[in-house]
Amino acid sequence: MSLSAKALTRLLDKGELDLVGRTRRGKLAGESDGDLRDLARTLRERRNRARDLARQQRREFRGKAAPQGTRPASDNRGTKAKADALTVALKRVGAEQTRRAEKLRASSQRSLARKALALKQGRDKPKRPASRSPGKGMQAVENPKAAKSGALNDAGARPALMRAKIARR
Repeated sequence: MSLSAKALTRLLDKGELDLVGRTRRGKLAGESDGDLRDLARTLRERRNRARDLARQQRREFRGKAAPQGTRPASDNRGTKAKADALTVALKRVGAEQTRRAEKLRASSQRSLARKALALKQGRDKPKRPASRSPGKGMQAVENPKAAKSGALNDAGARPALMRAKIARR
């Protein structure tokens, strides 16, 4: 859920607005890994607090819990929206952390090329013939069940020849 800057200003306090602003596009890339971890931890704490307040307010206006303040909460939409905004910012930080981890894990093109070269050099040489004279090559294997060429006593051969003669006329 993407909220406008005006809506975020209305929902979040100054500290939370600064935290969410640090997660915007382009600003996350400038953060160090340690700062990114701290940002995620702080956002998670703020999100959990807002989520817990929204749950408490929802229980209050449903009549399931005693009011925390002087009067029971009549709505929790603002607190819920605040928790949602912090969740979106936390997801952006998590995506950046994942992207950085994948970048570290991914092999560079140079290392892949070196690995391919080592595999190529380490494999066995192809088998070459000892001489340049040809061998016997493939040999035909006779089928003992087949009729000899021109034999008419094979089952079905005579009717086939008769059909062929009739078809030629």
